[in-house]
Amino acid sequence: MRFNLIQSLLSAVLALATLDASAQHIPLQHFGQSEGLGNLSVTALSQDASGYLWAGTENGLYRYNGAAFRRYGIAQGMTDPFVTALHSGSNGALWIGNHENLYRLNQDRLVPVLWNGEKIPVWPFQPMAEGANGDLLLASEGRVLVVAVKGDSTSIRHYFDPATLKAHPELQEVRSIYTDSKGTLWMACKESLCQSSEGRIRVLGEAEGLPRDEWSSIAIDKDGNLWTRSAQHIFTLPKGATRFENRTPPPDMMRKHMLRSELHIDDNGNVLTNADPGLLRWRQGRWESYGKENGLVAAGGVTAILHDRGHGTWLATRGRGLQHWLGYGNWENWTAQQGLPDDVIITARRDRQGALHIGTRSGHAMLAPGSNKFTTPTTPPALASQQWASMDIDRSGRLWAGSYSGMLMRYLPDSGKTELVATLPFITQVLADRNDQMWLTTWKGVYVLPANAAAGTQPQLVKMPGMSGRHPENPVGAGCIDRQGHLWLPSVTDVLHYDGKAWKVLPFGQTMGRATFDGITCSRDGDLWAAAGGTLWKLKAQDKPSATRIETPVLRERSVYSTFEDSRGWLWVATGAGMAVWNRDRWRMLNQTHGLAWNDLNGLGFYEDQDGSMWITTSNGLSHLLHPETLFDTGSLPVVIEEARRGSTALAPGAVQLPWSREPLVFRLASLQFEGRQGLHYRYRLAGMEDQWNELAQPEMRYAGLPAGDYRFQAVAVDSDSGTQSRPAELAFSIAPPWWRSYPFYVLCAAGVMLGFLLFHRMRLLVHKRREAELEVMVQERTRALEEAQEALKVRALKDALTRTWNRGAMMEILEREIGKSQRTGESFVLVLLDLDKFKNINDTHGHLAGDAVLVETARRLIATVRTYDSVGRYGGEEFLVLLPGLSLPAGANRIEALHQAIRSEPVEIGGETGLPVTASFGVVAFKPHSQASATDLLHRADLALYRSKNEGRDRISYAEETMQT
Repeated sequence: MRFNLIQSLLSAVLALATLDASAQHIPLQHFGQSEGLGNLSVTALSQDASGYLWAGTENGLYRYNGAAFRRYGIAQGMTDPFVTALHSGSNGALWIGNHENLYRLNQDRLVPVLWNGEKIPVWPFQPMAEGANGDLLLASEGRVLVVAVKGDSTSIRHYFDPATLKAHPELQEVRSIYTDSKGTLWMACKESLCQSSEGRIRVLGEAEGLPRDEWSSIAIDKDGNLWTRSAQHIFTLPKGATRFENRTPPPDMMRKHMLRSELHIDDNGNVLTNADPGLLRWRQGRWESYGKENGLVAAGGVTAILHDRGHGTWLATRGRGLQHWLGYGNWENWTAQQGLPDDVIITARRDRQGALHIGTRSGHAMLAPGSNKFTTPTTPPALASQQWASMDIDRSGRLWAGSYSGMLMRYLPDSGKTELVATLPFITQVLADRNDQMWLTTWKGVYVLPANAAAGTQPQLVKMPGMSGRHPENPVGAGCIDRQGHLWLPSVTDVLHYDGKAWKVLPFGQTMGRATFDGITCSRDGDLWAAAGGTLWKLKAQDKPSATRIETPVLRERSVYSTFEDSRGWLWVATGAGMAVWNRDRWRMLNQTHGLAWNDLNGLGFYEDQDGSMWITTSNGLSHLLHPETLFDTGSLPVVIEEARRGSTALAPGAVQLPWSREPLVFRLASLQFEGRQGLHYRYRLAGMEDQWNELAQPEMRYAGLPAGDYRFQAVAVDSDSGTQSRPAELAFSIAPPWWRSYPFYVLCAAGVMLGFLLFHRMRLLVHKRREAELEVMVQERTRALEEAQEALKVRALKDALTRTWNRGAMMEILEREIGKSQRTGESFVLVLLDLDKFKNINDTHGHLAGDAVLVETARRLIATVRTYDSVGRYGGEEFLVLLPGLSLPAGANRIEALHQAIRSEPVEIGGETGLPVTASFGVVAFKPHSQASATDLLHRADLALYRSKNEGRDRISYAEETMQT
């Protein structure tokens, strides 16, 4: 026991040592009721073979196609809409579980799966896995079942034979299951883990260092390490090891009850699990925590994690709907909540010690090597909160920065101090050249200063030849140093070039339509990229200056702020609506839907880190693109023909022939991609009628009155920002000609002409037969009229002459029929017997005509209040019967009260100045399916309840004994 206590203490210390509260801000896209997800308590996630995303909730199953959600529930065959588990098989089958039963999706229907006529309950945690040949393995009520599908039939059997279960009783208490790539089955069995491989059973428990617990989730990472967790513990068995290691985070991370525990392995092999803050991620030997401070608000907790085939990560929450972690594994974001002094980011630079420096609108921030939270270095009060507009590192490793207020600052990494070197006009850029000189561009010219100059040294203003009269103050923007060490700086409509010996002014105003420069970037081919007048330009500065405006769809109607060419030769363009990247082959547009912190890029826009990753500065946070090389590994867009329909007829996959009709054919498309949909539109055509492709932003196409012929509907999804498009989706069909244009009709016409000649001599006989036929028709018509009259008489015989409601005999037939139906279907009903209070006084005081008016109005109010399939009849005199199928008590008491209020709500008009108040006493009885009561028994019980209402003062509802008991 003392050893266990020591081990627990060591585990707690180890957990604390391996916890790293992540400073990253998660870019999340939220889906709730306004987006079509009708229930916000999401319980399970899956992606099927077609690419659709499925979300199980506490009230229905939802399918997401990238643009809209579609609900599946009771109408599709699932009696209990609370979804507990989802599983998509490699064979295309989608399995849905709830507390009541297992279902399989089959042609848009949720088909219940029964085992020998019995339902199979499916509880949360990890109840489903893939078995051999694509069969489903299911943990239900402690047993492991194999569910196999062949065509429309399903077979179910036990996974373990009786002898195995007897030898290993733990296998009769299986809670969760998992299959690895080798087909090995892992199970959370009783308070241990069980392994089934090649017919051998292995139980892992305390002997292997795994404490007894109710383990609920199992996973194996990319390195082959086995992970398992319970409500409050996480353990791992490293590949090749014989003992488990404790990976439990600090106790305050997993104290709350979870709807289900989750273990998920991402594409990089990291382990994700749900916890009290929201989410934990095991990466590089440490737990990272994600919660409210990172932008993840999970309400009742994260309930499921899914990594889709487009490398997107989805988080299901209990009460906050579905959340899409945009750019998971490739984008990291930081804001002021993660230690930055301001959300407005202007510039970035990494020093020789490995620290990353960020310039913001409110000063300087630093990310130390190995850390993931920014700190603010100690800065003199006079220099604090300055807008760090530009930074560069000199040959000695010192960090130089210029502010918009004109302060030239120098950060000394050895001492961690920041000093003021000089004060200048508005500084736009700081550049360190190969000769250890600092070039400073300002709104009033270019300054230069030796990098080793002492603080207080005033930089020297550079005199530009040929600038007299052009731009008096010579405002200079952000430029670059090329591979030869030459300086290229923009000034209004000119480019200033310094080759190390002399300055030269290159005018571009005429070639660029007087567009003014925002900044220029040096290209590896010796040319320049320029942001000018809100557009992108390619400048040739050799010989005669020339400028070419870059026209590309991704930049259309977007303002270009700055440019950057990285070590790959890729061009990065900052705009006010995201960022564009050109890999010298094609373009791609990226924005918040991909994981960028904010669409409005800011300052110098980009910084390439030593590992090739990119830092992006925006006006609302800092973004880090970890793997730029993967940006163009997007593959083709997925597109499906989601629905093809003409009227109520759906076109099935494969060739199909339709009869001719004037009804339009409607095709609905879906592009099953979940990120970067802003440039998505569709091209389509109907081969057989159209040669040209049509374009449409909406996914619905209509064709009306198509002539006869063979057709192929073809459609592709197109990303207008990048120009990529999907492989065509296609549906073939044919339309038969109208009957008057068919070959059988032409043959019939020819045969008719020939028959006319043959039948001419038999005209008299035909006339005689026609007369006989007319006589027969007349007889049939009169017979039908007689039958209709008899039917009307029969209905009249069943109706009360005064109130036009069912009479007593009809109501007794209806009651007998409803009793038989209830005993067959198990559905209850309610019978109401009501009597108008003091009706004799009405007749005596106001006359029988007034009494008749009261009866007619009472019947009208009852009929208006009940449902179309309820029955209202006059039982006799002033008594009425109301039969309400499908109603049970006490749940339906409010409907009985509505009938009572309908009668007494308003006085009955009988021709006088004031109406006549009318009330009624009710006797109510409910029929339960297991009851053997007859119609007479029910009427007797209702009559007793009615008399109780009369005796207790009238104008009230009384229920038969036990009727209101649940």
